[in-house]
Amino acid sequence: MLNNSTLYALVAIKGLPVSADRLYTYSVPNELTDSAKAGLLCSVPFGRKKEAEGVIVSVSETTDVPRDKIRLITSLGEEEPDILSLSESGLSLVLYIKDRYFCTYWDAVSLVLPFGKLSGKKGRQQRVKDPLAKLERHPFEETVLNPEQQKAYEEIKKGLSGGGVHLLFGVTGSGKTHVYIKLIDDVLSSGKTALFLVPEIALTYQIVSRLYDRYGESLAVLHSALTPAERKHTFRLIAEGKKKIVVGTRSALFTPIKSLGLIIIDEEQENSYKSEMTPKYGAREIAAFKANREKALLLIASATPSFESFRLAESKVIGFSEIKERFNGGPLPKVVLVDMHDEIDKGNSTPFGSLLVEEISRNLKNGEQTVLFMNHRGYNTFVSCLDCGEAIVCPYCGVTMPYHKKSERLICHYCGYSVPVPEKCPSCGGKTMKFSGVGTQKAEEDLAKIFPEARILRMDADTVSEKGSRDAILSSFSRGECDILLGTQMITKGLDFPNVTLVGVLLADTMLFSSDFRAFEKTFSLMTQVVGRAGRSQKTGRAIIQSFYPSHRVFRYALDQDYIGFYRNETSFRKTMLYPPFCDICQVSFIAPTEAKALQAAERFENALRSAQGELPLRVIPAKATHVPMVDTKPRVRILLKCIDNRKQRSVLSGVYLSFIKDPANKEIRVDIDMNPVNIG
Repeated sequence: MLNNSTLYALVAIKGLPVSADRLYTYSVPNELTDSAKAGLLCSVPFGRKKEAEGVIVSVSETTDVPRDKIRLITSLGEEEPDILSLSESGLSLVLYIKDRYFCTYWDAVSLVLPFGKLSGKKGRQQRVKDPLAKLERHPFEETVLNPEQQKAYEEIKKGLSGGGVHLLFGVTGSGKTHVYIKLIDDVLSSGKTALFLVPEIALTYQIVSRLYDRYGESLAVLHSALTPAERKHTFRLIAEGKKKIVVGTRSALFTPIKSLGLIIIDEEQENSYKSEMTPKYGAREIAAFKANREKALLLIASATPSFESFRLAESKVIGFSEIKERFNGGPLPKVVLVDMHDEIDKGNSTPFGSLLVEEISRNLKNGEQTVLFMNHRGYNTFVSCLDCGEAIVCPYCGVTMPYHKKSERLICHYCGYSVPVPEKCPSCGGKTMKFSGVGTQKAEEDLAKIFPEARILRMDADTVSEKGSRDAILSSFSRGECDILLGTQMITKGLDFPNVTLVGVLLADTMLFSSDFRAFEKTFSLMTQVVGRAGRSQKTGRAIIQSFYPSHRVFRYALDQDYIGFYRNETSFRKTMLYPPFCDICQVSFIAPTEAKALQAAERFENALRSAQGELPLRVIPAKATHVPMVDTKPRVRILLKCIDNRKQRSVLSGVYLSFIKDPANKEIRVDIDMNPVNIG
């Protein structure tokens, strides 16, 4: 029975589909009116459920909902600010995410309040060690900034008082981290805090060591390798103000850090800053929202900035500073392009050309280290039937499955499905299987045969699956216990090893010819970043890029480390064809029982969108299968929209989306909307 309370709460309910997702009005019982407030978790009756979990978004003494339609809140959760309840800033972030990323309220709540779960009675606190407790703290060596660094620091520092966004564009090895630390010092001395984002867990090893030497117990580290207990313990320390600097991957954005003065996004162009799970948020957008709300400075930095960021800087929409020289005054690595057709002609079937072998031998003799990059893990990249030519594909995703020799299985790198190599071809029954392509496992084996005396470490998703394995590999390499580090993209950026004088890129063409319009940009960035691992101390660096298309313009620009030239060349094409940074791209994908139904659904959505679009600018690229053509065995197709990402456009998209999913004709269709996705197929 409803009480006489005049206090009402708008509640977001957990687990609702998008079609039913809205804020529901509840009455607050008299005994809870003193406790009820926005941000608290609660339990409410919903539908046939006696208790559903929710979060109070707002409270008010008035409502337009008829009183006989309003039910009572059952109970309130424990209040532990920013751990079990949302702060005012946390709630504003939830509403921003809900508005921007085509998700439910609870999808947004789950991001901002990762421990949001009604826990009943307060349990005994579990003792958890700080993840940094195992680190040894060394005396911090103060660095005197060179003139270019000092100029950049002074330009950026001006924004610390008023906020804004600033791009730091510095060549690899230019000492951007030295500038970061000076800025963090300034922020801490003013009584504020700093958030430092890196794209990969692997990159936390070196930067955490440096920051720990500098800031000790004031530092917190957050990434996906932490246990839930470690993560919650770290959140609590941050909420209590005991941690002043937080370093981590994109999820660190949702820590309850207060008095924020500076957000740094290192290697800002990296794909891993964009979530491919719902909500499909971009770290730069969330960081910009937080910085604007807190009047903090957002510093984005890279040797190869995203075209979108560089155009904003070039147009003076955001601040800009440049460091053109390496910190130690040394030259950028000398880069050589090798045509692998010549190696094939010589009968060399390994991914190691003769020049690269020669240079690795030279490094081994000189006691210097080598980094080798390859974009494929596994032993062979695919297995096919010699009779019919069909490759073995994942039945759930429709993509080829690389062969992993250690487990003797084919493993899908998208969903994890694995099977032994079939004795018969699933397509024609043929009994002869052909193993093709080279992955890091096979490359490591070939390398060991060529250099039996070399100490080799491999770093890819297979070797870093256990907790602490990333740090163990990098620490071993740093101590000189390894001669050659072979790995995937996780070794291409941010790592700084003084004794690395040679970098080799194996099979450099693997990303070049995908259907993604950003393929050239991604390849150039990757080449520049990995080449930049060489010669970072006083020793001269060399880099060898092996390609079957060495005359391609991407490699020619990479040869000269010429970002500006590449940017000018590539954006002239983008402008003509109307691609970002001159518009936004929205990918709408449709998953259905059959490809025909998915294509029909895409056509219905497109027609509805054109009708609702009005005068807003829009170009549609027709439906086609995505580069991962299935999800859970169901076909997936997509349409691309060239548009302007603003509130009006998102409102139109949201309206069409809601109408579409509520239409009974589309009950078998799953729709996903991703504004400015990092991967387009």
